[in-house]
Amino acid sequence: MDYLLHVLVMVAIYAILVSSFNLLIGYAGLFALSHAAFFGVGAYATAVLAATHGLPFPVPLLAGIAITAALGVVVALPALRIGGDYLVIVTLALQVIVTTILLNWTGMTGGTDGIRAIPRLSVFGTPLDTPGRFLPMAALVAAICYLIAWRLGASPFGRALKAMRENEAAVQAVGKNVVAMKLTVFAIAAALASVAGWLYAHYVTFVSADTFTVELTIYLLTMVIVGGTGNLAGSLVGALVLTLLPEALKFIDMPSDIADKIRLMMYGVLLIVMLRLRPQGLLPESASAHSYDAPPERPPVAAAVAGAALEGTGLSKRFGGIVAVSSFDITIEPGRITGLIGPNGAGKTTAFNLLTGFLQPNGGEVRYRGRSLRGLKPHQIVSAGVARSFQDLKLFTGLTVLENVLVALPRQRGDLLRYVYFAPWVVRREERENLAKAMSILEFVGLAERAGELASDLSYAEEKLLVVARLLATGAEALLFDEPLSGLAPNALARVMPIFRRLAQSGRTLCIIEHNLDVIRELCDTVVFLDEGRKMAQGTPEQLIHDPELSERYFR
Repeated sequence: MDYLLHVLVMVAIYAILVSSFNLLIGYAGLFALSHAAFFGVGAYATAVLAATHGLPFPVPLLAGIAITAALGVVVALPALRIGGDYLVIVTLALQVIVTTILLNWTGMTGGTDGIRAIPRLSVFGTPLDTPGRFLPMAALVAAICYLIAWRLGASPFGRALKAMRENEAAVQAVGKNVVAMKLTVFAIAAALASVAGWLYAHYVTFVSADTFTVELTIYLLTMVIVGGTGNLAGSLVGALVLTLLPEALKFIDMPSDIADKIRLMMYGVLLIVMLRLRPQGLLPESASAHSYDAPPERPPVAAAVAGAALEGTGLSKRFGGIVAVSSFDITIEPGRITGLIGPNGAGKTTAFNLLTGFLQPNGGEVRYRGRSLRGLKPHQIVSAGVARSFQDLKLFTGLTVLENVLVALPRQRGDLLRYVYFAPWVVRREERENLAKAMSILEFVGLAERAGELASDLSYAEEKLLVVARLLATGAEALLFDEPLSGLAPNALARVMPIFRRLAQSGRTLCIIEHNLDVIRELCDTVVFLDEGRKMAQGTPEQLIHDPELSERYFR
């Protein structure tokens, strides 16, 4: 019986590790392979403080959480600039560094001998010195850690993490601070792993660097994948299955000299079969369920502030010896639609990137409503009132249509941890209000009936409409659209163009990049012609179309 109880204790410890790891990989899309290092630092912090220095509970636990959360922030710093394979390499290097330090800092960690005689936890004077006594404590701590992870994943912050997983640039374009999000999720995941280390150290009463190697990280990754990424319930299933499965294989009678190798082969085959049959995991990520209120009886597009012009003066951008934009001036007036046209490679998208902070100019300045936007990050520029779309749409295809709009709503209290954990009722109330706002916006663009479907299931024309809805949800008054109507059939154009007119009529400041001259003629009030990074002409569509020089260079 003690053997079974011991296995269940280990399931509880692994459940903490896997659920926290899933926050990084499944929710945030940060493929960081340093989780065993967080686990080890938490265990060693407990061992040093409890065994070597004799400090009582909760000092080792709190100290381990603080140290490991700080380490998580340090690990997050490379993730601010790199991702994918590079992040894997960097975090694997950190894992190796931590293991090496634990092995060689003999004065603190005991080196290869580890740290022994770690005192056991006790409750009301009763030592938790058997698996049966320790299991309730392990289960309680695992439940608390799971609730912490679940609360984060189910909040608007968790929704923003999933959006970041889909596309970081698009998240910045709807006003989210990617830097803060990465630092936060790394710190929380590391802190939860430290709690598992605290439990492990008090349970085993011995820690050694051999336990916290990269092999353990791969084992945890396997649990996440088998259980289901982006689903914390799947983390529990993955921890349960992959902890019990190797133990169950031990009960198969085999010749002693080859038993271990055969069991390892059987274990590998079973994993391959599971992943082959369920590549998305045993409990795959599912779309969030929302109850949709009827859109409120109010205009979904409120009037914007008068005089909110967006101006770029003397903008220049060089990439090495290539001049992408040179001495570019543009004024985008409110209540009007300004078109930005020119041949491919003329610098139109670069100009958008300069106006919205995705690129910093080598010269010149961007001002909105008289305020300089110099030095502001993209998410700060969105908060200031200027938002943009992308030529390749950059929708959050793994989220529903409604969630694509919800994530873009500004100033959500559910993006702040103090509300997520200490005022959840405020978050729930605001979420109901935001659902109504999001549905109102979807009603405006004609996508209300598709609210609960994944964005990946939309038609191309509907994807274009969702881009408009998501940009409108930011609350920005200056909206810059990069080829929002390209590739649309005439019937789709007839559906989409009135939306842009209504946005302009509401007083918003609109600028669109477009190659379809019929669209430019019908939709735009003012057109700016850009070629070789320079503004060649500006005027009404008819004026530019009938300009002899431009007709020869572009319109013919």
